[in-house]
Amino acid sequence: MNTEAKEREAYSNIEDDSDWKKLPPPRPGEWLAVFHEEGQTLEEYKKEVKNLRTEQRTTIYIQPLGVVNEKVCRDMREYAELFFSVPAVLNEPLPVPQGCYNEQKRQFDAVKILKWLFDKRPEDALAYVAVMERDLYVENLNFVFGIGSFNERVGVYSIIRFRSAYPTLIRRAMATLTHEIGHILSMEHCIFYECLMCGSNSLAESDRRPVHLCPICLSKLEWNLKFDRKERYQKLRDFYKKVGLNREANFAHRQSIRK
Repeated sequence: MNTEAKEREAYSNIEDDSDWKKLPPPRPGEWLAVFHEEGQTLEEYKKEVKNLRTEQRTTIYIQPLGVVNEKVCRDMREYAELFFSVPAVLNEPLPVPQGCYNEQKRQFDAVKILKWLFDKRPEDALAYVAVMERDLYVENLNFVFGIGSFNERVGVYSIIRFRSAYPTLIRRAMATLTHEIGHILSMEHCIFYECLMCGSNSLAESDRRPVHLCPICLSKLEWNLKFDRKERYQKLRDFYKKVGLNREANFAHRQSIRK
């Protein structure tokens, strides 16, 4: 299916609603201006998914590496549990793997960390995600906020570039955490709507994205994880209020009362 046909399918069953905004043409330097992506429909996701929730894969594990803000970690654990509607566990911190450090770049190689994490992944992990306050990179990119593996159910991301006051800090941390776990659950970047799963080339671009999933991406997650959509939004609404994200709380409330 070509991109034009995918767009027709993506938009065909979504009623006009100010909450769902089509993704505008990319600005110079933004993700889609640099990387060509085909998009992923719900039916393609069902055929391509490599990581399904099962009786053996039940839990999201968040693994701090080195010294990481404790309040951020606690809030991320709670948010992951609500966002994905599966149990989430915050592990005790592990030392940052120094063998993954690039002296010349003064950054950590995110791909090497993924490989290091694989041997430590709990058997019942739906996702095993490391969080750190050290800068990350991958080959051909100056930095990344994080990366997740479709095949190995592991991911890593850094909050070092998110430094700000609450609630901005936690919003940025939550968005990157859930975006990377989305990849671990076989979700590709969204090219249809303004969505959590859109790619980002900068902090400014990331901040413009919502923390919620568009209707297409939410349907993928709902199909995989089998949650109650309204109940999920009700719990997210209360969490957003607690951490001071009023705009997000209002969005979640509107979705919780949709017919």
